[in-house]
Amino acid sequence: MKAPSLVERAITDWPAKIVCLVLALLLFLFYRMSTLDQRYFSVPLSVEANGNFAPASTYPKMVKIRLRGETDSIYPILESDITASIDLSRFDAEGEVRIPVRAHLSGTALGIDPLEVTVDPAEVKIRLERRLTKKVPVNPDFGGFPETGFELTGYTVKPSTVEISGPRSVLAKLAAVSTETIDLSGRSGNFSGTALLLNGNPLVDFAGNERVEYDVGVEPTTYVRAFTDIPILLTGLPAGLEATGSLPAGTLRLRGTNSELSAYVLPFDILSVDCSNVSAPGIYSLPVQVARPGSFDVVETTPAEVQIQFGRREG
Repeated sequence: MKAPSLVERAITDWPAKIVCLVLALLLFLFYRMSTLDQRYFSVPLSVEANGNFAPASTYPKMVKIRLRGETDSIYPILESDITASIDLSRFDAEGEVRIPVRAHLSGTALGIDPLEVTVDPAEVKIRLERRLTKKVPVNPDFGGFPETGFELTGYTVKPSTVEISGPRSVLAKLAAVSTETIDLSGRSGNFSGTALLLNGNPLVDFAGNERVEYDVGVEPTTYVRAFTDIPILLTGLPAGLEATGSLPAGTLRLRGTNSELSAYVLPFDILSVDCSNVSAPGIYSLPVQVARPGSFDVVETTPAEVQIQFGRREG
């Protein structure tokens, strides 16, 4: 009996042999997939836009990336070589849209097989609005208190306004931006520096530098002290005339530092009336004059003027 040839043996029971081959391939693939490792990390989600429209609702700033592949292949991959983005540039009208999140491979992530890349979330839902730009004032945020006896007297910020951009509805509600806290604790004099602008809304962008320069004035605290029952002196009274009746006592309110005001003693001639223009007996309304009270500011003098009756001096 003639032995069957190699070809005959190969095609004998060929359906069963094909099934076995497919099963073997599936077992191989299942084994290979079961031996693959997984690696997870998070990457920032970047937004590609055409400049005319901007996200008007919050969206994830980070997305999770899952890598699945052979252990020796996926662990050397640098996280910086995998990025994620969404593309808004194709939209030309306001409204709510769903956009797929795309993963991008570069550097150490290229040329790896097998490699399965999964992004979570796979898509994001965003409301789009027209992007606007406007200028708003900068409000410095102060914290703490100056040294005892000192106070904040003023400040300047450069630039005093900044340009911001963002979705229409968000910018309509934003009237100003604040700085990080500028600490006044223990300050006893003027000081300057730079401060970071705080972005309280992630949908808003600053145009240009996000730091401002500031100059802060801190000076000794000023107080007002009232001095009462001050005698009012008459000066320059012509010979032969005299004032009849009594003059009211005066009150003087001075502004200065607490320590200096507390120790200040009024000169006896701090308040006076110049009578040099009185030429004849009669009743005159004359202003009350204040001698310069050192470095203090005069807040108020009472009375501002007095009525005095003058008569002939006897004898």
